[in-house]
Amino acid sequence: MSKIAILGFLGLALAGCSDSTPEVQVLRALDDLTFNPQSIVTSSLNSVPLQARCAHYVNSIEMSLDGGATWLSPSAYDNTASTSCKDGKFQVQISNLKAPWNGMNITAGQTLKVKFRAQPRPGHYFYKEVSILYTPSTSRSQDILVGTGIEQTGSGLRMKSRLRTSSQHVAAGGNFRIQGRITE
Repeated sequence: MSKIAILGFLGLALAGCSDSTPEVQVLRALDDLTFNPQSIVTSSLNSVPLQARCAHYVNSIEMSLDGGATWLSPSAYDNTASTSCKDGKFQVQISNLKAPWNGMNITAGQTLKVKFRAQPRPGHYFYKEVSILYTPSTSRSQDILVGTGIEQTGSGLRMKSRLRTSSQHVAAGGNFRIQGRITE
């Protein structure tokens, strides 16, 4: 290559750079798999959706529901899930109706861990974890005083009442039974 050709090429390159405006681009990490949220509180384990933002470099994603002892493909667990990052997103539905959680005795207040390992390039894994706190809803009985109003709102009923701190007493005698509150 001649010196004139090299000088001409450099002149064109420099001329192109001097007329342009500089741009700054943020590069995404190769190991990006960010779950939002990373900690979930749920009252039902029948269907817990997990969603993550991920880099398109992530070629393979596996999950473990037993602390990392066994790894399985998300698509084998949930047929709607993918095994890699699609359009910058990853989604999977976790359920206690499927193994291994269906064989576990999961108690209220227990935190379950779901581990993920992703592979952006062969031989390189990185790990992420999502914690799921199981807090089932509990029913609470509430006494209602006679004469209080009932309002219907939305799809359910809303009871207007006062909580009573005194206990109920049952009085029985003869062939009748009276249940009520004793006032002093």
